[in-house]
Amino acid sequence: MRKMRFGAMVVTVVLAVTAFVGAQRMAWIPGPWSKQKRFEARTAETYTAAIAADPDNYMVYYRRGVTYKEHGQYEKALADLNEAVRLSPETLTAEQLGERAFNTRLTETHTMNLVVLARVARGEVLQALNRPDEALMDFDKAITTDFRNLNVLYARGMLRAVTGHYDAALADFNALLDRRASPDWLFGRGFASYLKGDWVAAAQDFQRLATLSPANSNILVWLTKAQLRSGNPILPAQRAVLTSHSEAAPIIDAYMADHDAHDFVAGVLAGASAAPGNKRQRQCETALFLGEWLTLHDDGKGARDMFVQAETTCVPLSLEHATAAAELKRPTALVKAVQ
Repeated sequence: MRKMRFGAMVVTVVLAVTAFVGAQRMAWIPGPWSKQKRFEARTAETYTAAIAADPDNYMVYYRRGVTYKEHGQYEKALADLNEAVRLSPETLTAEQLGERAFNTRLTETHTMNLVVLARVARGEVLQALNRPDEALMDFDKAITTDFRNLNVLYARGMLRAVTGHYDAALADFNALLDRRASPDWLFGRGFASYLKGDWVAAAQDFQRLATLSPANSNILVWLTKAQLRSGNPILPAQRAVLTSHSEAAPIIDAYMADHDAHDFVAGVLAGASAAPGNKRQRQCETALFLGEWLTLHDDGKGARDMFVQAETTCVPLSLEHATAAAELKRPTALVKAVQ
């Protein structure tokens, strides 16, 4: 009877891990891959004709490049956006324009905005092609040109976080949060703090975010992990609140439960291998979850092997890949006993 209950629990955990990881990826990673649409060749042909008629017009290259980008043709998009950036005119920055930067009817302000758009679009494509250093240079240039562009500052902060530049990422998120509280920005700062190993700061941001977005099950999972890693006890009343959300409950209960490590790991791996879906992504999700679970149990034994597997199988520049990479960089296992 116990084995039947344990097996059902494992299946629930596997399904919950998949739902949790998929939801967090779509919510917090800025980039061009959120939706793929059917490619309309005629649209590209229209811009191709326009380029033939006016080959020095950087905005036509930009528009065709964005069309390719929106449909996942990143190499073609990059070629066009390279031309758009190369042909872009020199422009004053928002700081140099002063009050004029707020008047989009002015030619100089309009031009500045277009040049920034070209840089940002190329940065997103470079990010999709797993060329983060080049993407960061484009985001840097865009922000230097127009420091008011908060969306680009957020994108740079997330890219800095997933590439291991934690202090620089925190600087971006602090600059954003100095302006106002935003769920995405709070998550970004909490995530960067978590990867850096500042569990207390991460828990504070996730707690604040949970208050702002109480229905967000993903945040409750991050909050649980941060609190457990910081060594702060999770009281029964708080646990009841955390597990009141059905989507988060199986994962939170698994982190809190004192299962036999060998049986639990074997059960989750077996359940994941039998589950439908993308096998490589399932390996990524399962390995990362088990690595974190083992970090909190059994003195962390076996966690490193799981993090290595996660880093190998997870999509580069994803939250999962960044989390696994951060764990592998830690000089010693930062293990805290589950309360």
